[in-house]
Amino acid sequence: MNAISMATLGLAHRAAQCLPSLFVDLGRRSFPRGVDRLETSGFLRPGKGAGTYVSDEFCSDGLHSAHPSCTFRASDGRTFRLLPASGEIAVEQCGALGDTATNDQPAIQAAIDYAEEIGARAVTFEASRYRVDCPVRVAPAGDTRAEDGHPLVIRKSLALIGKASERSILDFRGVDGADPETDWQLVPTASDDPALAVWRGGGIFLQGDASDPGQGARAIGRVELDRLILQGNRQHTGAYGWPADPLSGDGWDITDKALWAQDCYLGEIVCRDTDMVGWKGEIFYLGGALDMAEKVLLERCRFATTNGSAFNPGCNVEVIASDCSFGDCFQAQEDVGKSRAIYRNCIWHDCDHMALGSGATDAIAYNILWPTRDIREAPPLTRLDQCEFRNIGWLRFFSWVGGTIRAVDSPIGLPGWTGQALRDVDLVIEAVLDQKQSIHALSIDGVASLTEQVAGAPAGIYQLPPANIAITLRQRRTREAQLADRQWLGVHWNGYIDRTCALHVEGEFATGRVPNGGDDPVSMPLVTFEKATASSSYWARGWYRPPTFGGSGEIKVTSPLMSIGLENTIIADMVLSRNPSGGAEYGYSDGQRVRITKDVATGSFRFEKGASPSYAVPATRMLVDAYDWIEFVYNRELQRWEESGFFSAA
Repeated sequence: MNAISMATLGLAHRAAQCLPSLFVDLGRRSFPRGVDRLETSGFLRPGKGAGTYVSDEFCSDGLHSAHPSCTFRASDGRTFRLLPASGEIAVEQCGALGDTATNDQPAIQAAIDYAEEIGARAVTFEASRYRVDCPVRVAPAGDTRAEDGHPLVIRKSLALIGKASERSILDFRGVDGADPETDWQLVPTASDDPALAVWRGGGIFLQGDASDPGQGARAIGRVELDRLILQGNRQHTGAYGWPADPLSGDGWDITDKALWAQDCYLGEIVCRDTDMVGWKGEIFYLGGALDMAEKVLLERCRFATTNGSAFNPGCNVEVIASDCSFGDCFQAQEDVGKSRAIYRNCIWHDCDHMALGSGATDAIAYNILWPTRDIREAPPLTRLDQCEFRNIGWLRFFSWVGGTIRAVDSPIGLPGWTGQALRDVDLVIEAVLDQKQSIHALSIDGVASLTEQVAGAPAGIYQLPPANIAITLRQRRTREAQLADRQWLGVHWNGYIDRTCALHVEGEFATGRVPNGGDDPVSMPLVTFEKATASSSYWARGWYRPPTFGGSGEIKVTSPLMSIGLENTIIADMVLSRNPSGGAEYGYSDGQRVRITKDVATGSFRFEKGASPSYAVPATRMLVDAYDWIEFVYNRELQRWEESGFFSAA
């Protein structure tokens, strides 16, 4: 062979060595010294996981040892590494097949680890579905910093992005692909408690900083999930005891959270077009110090189906959510106070109960439910813009909640005894009765007494009555509810409620319980009731009816619409209560109106001019016939009721 032939053969060999090949074959090839950039045709098979590899100053033995799926050592000893494309690493470039039969967990985790190592912006998913098996857990279930047994772990800022035509599904299973509903691991409960506990491991675990380096310096400054479905394959069985039963595996499994951050510090979490469906514990969970996270941004997300809570951002993190839904669970949302939370066009649905607002937003004083705030800052706010609540067993609102909502088959409560110092609520509510029967559209529970001790506080620190509450409520029934004769119960309140509270109601009601505080109210907020339509004739016109009078007496004003009866054919002289039994501080509000209607024709009620300081009439008034009425408005300065209208057919 002549020199020219040898040179030609050498060039051909060199060209062949540089032709694109599979990643798994690169380690068996040598490359000319001048070649420091290579293209592959795929990872394990052509067309799947193709990438560009470079040999540069970042390549080292340590990098190769730590990330063998993303680096290789050529036969000449040089190390090459995977080069991100526009800052992205595809899981296929680390060996993921996305064929639903292969466990892609090692490849996905390898892509995450390598992206974090080199500072890549994102890890992408090109297939429609990936099987992700749970690794074996050895550490105790209660070790919140241990990483083993978590399917996917993120330690630094990173985005996970689905790139398929439809959203990419991460199909989370048990060990070796087992059904996680019926197959789980058993591990010690804690380092000092060898009792066995269920371990399912959840989905994505965020391993933030153990101690706070300060905002802007946290290792996980921002995590993004985009166009993904985290499919847990677990069922909502209605077993809500926790932790899960080691024998049956059922219950609220606190080791099974779809997105899990606990006892650490991180920055922002952003989820767009991402669903998390089918888990046993909290689906989205933040737990730890009040300032453990900075912001949660959710757009077009769905968190559903669990024995636990669908959404539990359990710290004072800013939440901005739009077009999201949370439900099919025990609690659609489990929350503590937020300095700022904005929900737009969101839906909470199908759960036993849930609550929004309240809790500490500055520092915990006494307990997590006692509302605290930094008075140097703007007041806290949970804002609900055109949001909807469907089939919630008991929907509760605490402090600092405002907005416009629709509640379908969801009784609403403002529990002062739980809120402990409930304040600053301003809601416009459309309450719709559809499939349920005999529920209250709204209940406001004040504190039972003025000496209810606050849990965790020094002796003498008492719960405070709800204050500065403004509710506008329109209650109605769907056509289906009307045809089935399903009825609302009336709005009501009880206990001590500050007179700064106001309740404006219109719509249908059943029975005589229009907005009222009982026969002898401790308090009465400012109450108006308009466009009233009695949906039953339980009492005359469906108005609130106290016990029938046997003679002269005091009408204790407890509702804006009252229907009173007399059992004897006599003339009964009446007076009105000047204050609720709790005193002037707890009602009545200046301008409060009350219309009193005679229920039956028996006897007569007389309001004699000048007879009592509790009311003022321009002339003596008699209610003689059924449906005669008199209306008063309250003058708070004089603590008396002044006539504003009167009608008698007699």
